[in-house]
Amino acid sequence: MSARRVVAIYGKGGSGKSFVTSNLSYYLAAKSHRVLQIGCDPKHDSTALLFGGKSLPTLLEAWALRHEAKAASLVPPISDVVFKRHGVFAMELGGPEVGRGCGGRGITLSFDLLSQMGFEDWEFDYIIYDFLGDVVCGGFGTPIAKSMVRDIILIGGNDHQALYVVNNLCGAVRYFAEQGGTTRVLGMIVNRDDGSGWGERYAREAGIDVITRIPLSDEIRNRSMAFQLISDDPKHRGYFEDIEWAILHGTPKLPKAVDFEAFSSDIMRTRNLGGLDPALEEDLMPSQLECMVI
Repeated sequence: MSARRVVAIYGKGGSGKSFVTSNLSYYLAAKSHRVLQIGCDPKHDSTALLFGGKSLPTLLEAWALRHEAKAASLVPPISDVVFKRHGVFAMELGGPEVGRGCGGRGITLSFDLLSQMGFEDWEFDYIIYDFLGDVVCGGFGTPIAKSMVRDIILIGGNDHQALYVVNNLCGAVRYFAEQGGTTRVLGMIVNRDDGSGWGERYAREAGIDVITRIPLSDEIRNRSMAFQLISDDPKHRGYFEDIEWAILHGTPKLPKAVDFEAFSSDIMRTRNLGGLDPALEEDLMPSQLECMVI
């Protein structure tokens, strides 16, 4: 049995992608599906919500320990890096500490290690990647660049920064599609929806679907901060039913990247600040100008 559905969830750091991913994994596992969630962020916090705030040992940490110990094989055993809770199988790829390596190369190494661990033969109904989206490094774009997944889901919102990252990701999907890639955008989730409609306007401009809207809510925020899942709550289950429906029945789209000037002025309705005011050399060294005057 091979994986029936493979989805990568991308979004800006702090946009709620790990919150959405973990609750989706929990929701699907509760329906007796076999689910594997893979965190693909150097912060290795994708699965913290599933494990009550506990950080999992990462694949790259396990590899580094074996490298330091000069082990016969650098490939970690599955039991060192894959863990189970709430019916969900989960792992974190990890990455280097700040300033001490390349996160993208870590992702590339991780996928190579997964292959050596027999990843292609693991039997799951759903494999869900949780990817950092606001790093331009090619390693984090591997699923898009190499068409490792057919469908990606974007986590957006009604704020400028989240939609800017979504826009960059749409541009990446289109770029690699023009090179023959097959990855497409299944849709965008508007997280922390305040009702302003900016996310929906962006989706229309980019030609992608809005899968669901998760409201801006003190209750949801507080439960997330307390590492409490919400997808089993009847009040909130509908968001994850929408995502499941999109994965099973949605139509992946080839988006267009919205021009940034249009994105800022038309979509976000920011005011036009006029032209740029260039700095001159004397602006940067005013004391030298004073000496010349004297």
